[in-house]
Amino acid sequence: LPTFSSPPSNAFPATSTPNPTGLAAKLSARDPSLLKNRLFNLPPSPQIYPPFLRGTWDVSLQFSGFLFPSSSLSKQTLLADTSIPGFQKCSIASLADVGKESITTYRMSIDETTGLEDRKVALKGSLNGFLGYDAVREVIYDGNAGGNPNRIGIDFVPNRTRNANRIELFCNGRESELVTYESQQQSKELPQSKQQAMLLPGGKIFLNSEYIRQVTFSLSQEFGVARQVSGNYAHFWTWKGNDSDPERIEGNLLTAAYLDAQDPLFFEEPSKPVVVYAHNLIGRKVVV
Repeated sequence: LPTFSSPPSNAFPATSTPNPTGLAAKLSARDPSLLKNRLFNLPPSPQIYPPFLRGTWDVSLQFSGFLFPSSSLSKQTLLADTSIPGFQKCSIASLADVGKESITTYRMSIDETTGLEDRKVALKGSLNGFLGYDAVREVIYDGNAGGNPNRIGIDFVPNRTRNANRIELFCNGRESELVTYESQQQSKELPQSKQQAMLLPGGKIFLNSEYIRQVTFSLSQEFGVARQVSGNYAHFWTWKGNDSDPERIEGNLLTAAYLDAQDPLFFEEPSKPVVVYAHNLIGRKVVV
């Protein structure tokens, strides 16, 4: 089962208290029903990352579990619905093979000045990494140059990837929260001399989410007509920086998959996730 690894609210020392209605509180509750889909929102602003995450990182990502949280639909019913994001390759663009057991690596590059992520680098790297070959021809995105930060196009090398010739991503919402914490002792039951030697270093935790609608185009059995599949999902990242080792970050990614409005099962579970996937993340700073 996935670990909702954002620390519980009482794990944050008093330097910065999480917003009781914010993203940290939502994830700390470890309740998948709180990860509801957001379909109708004002266009969100691009994500600005905090200073401790800026720079270039080699990120390793490993699958750590899944959960079927719906109380309305059985696991057997959901497994028969192949349109749910994650059930087919490329149905979640940045996690093209969700349950892949081996570690996938990609590069995350965040501008030191603006705090904006290079989405082209990250998406191309993660897609190729999950699929195991150079599948992506081009990622089309102009959000960092004053364009639309909520739309990304992905063109695949023709006839190389069975489930996708092109993917369009539309972001419907974003959330983020930064929490800082001070050094703290591991155990108050130890003698004072040992407590001093076992201080946990202070640092920062950054949480952010992105709600995505994905439209995937691929070949169909009807000549000249593209197959089109729509899916809705949300990513919830938790990144932890360590003051004693600024060259390393650790994190967790939860991905909540929702039923599409055209799915016959939609009204059985219209807003809550029907499956949640979990991945563990480790990033190491790259000097470029």
